[in-house]
Amino acid sequence: MQPQAHDNTSVLGRLLDEISWEGANVRSYRDGGRGRENVLTAEVLTALDFLPRRAFLGAVLDNAHGADHARHTLSRQIEDAQVVFLPDEIVLNPDGRSRGDRLIVQPDAAITTPTAHALIEAKKIGRSSFQPQQLAREYLAVTRQAGDRTPLLLLILGTPPPVAVTGHGRLPIHDAIAHHLPTVHTLAHHPSPVDELTARIPDVCAWTTWHDLAHTVLTQHAHTTNTDPSTTAAITRLVTSITHAVARHS
Repeated sequence: MQPQAHDNTSVLGRLLDEISWEGANVRSYRDGGRGRENVLTAEVLTALDFLPRRAFLGAVLDNAHGADHARHTLSRQIEDAQVVFLPDEIVLNPDGRSRGDRLIVQPDAAITTPTAHALIEAKKIGRSSFQPQQLAREYLAVTRQAGDRTPLLLLILGTPPPVAVTGHGRLPIHDAIAHHLPTVHTLAHHPSPVDELTARIPDVCAWTTWHDLAHTVLTQHAHTTNTDPSTTAAITRLVTSITHAVARHS
């Protein structure tokens, strides 16, 4: 993904910008991009952004696994959060001569509040794997970007961990990060020592699955009451769009 214009802030606009760099691979977006993780993420994140935040996106965060303090800190402030789909790429090593040496991180979404900062990495529901250093890079990116805020790296997965990592089989999330963290840390511009970062992995990293997310949204919808029929119908349409998206991409 190439750097994006700062005025391109809509989910649809950022998705189209992403697709424009696909070249010949753009044919894979036929059939509405079925099976493409960025399309699924765009469809679900758009609806979650428009639904009442505390009741739906907040519940998704609350019902995820791991990093309890970070998740709940973000959830409590979710109404005032800035949610960005496909945020601008993060460069961990600006001194790198080539694009590969610069350690580029390209998260699927970012959520920022006054005291919390989250990066979201989503994988498609079908078979997929992380690149060897991918999770270590994203972990360094979120802990550096967070500054004084509470960092959270949220993985949205097709199936529960362990996660598939190219060349390493299936690993617990902690191991997938810790194995490559020292190597990436030597090149990344990060203010914290690697031993401290390794110890903090359980406090920063959380996960959920697409099917768990859809179940949470349906459960919240069943318990949501509203006296305005038009508002109720709007919420129902958005919830249906999430469940249909997860089903269509499965």
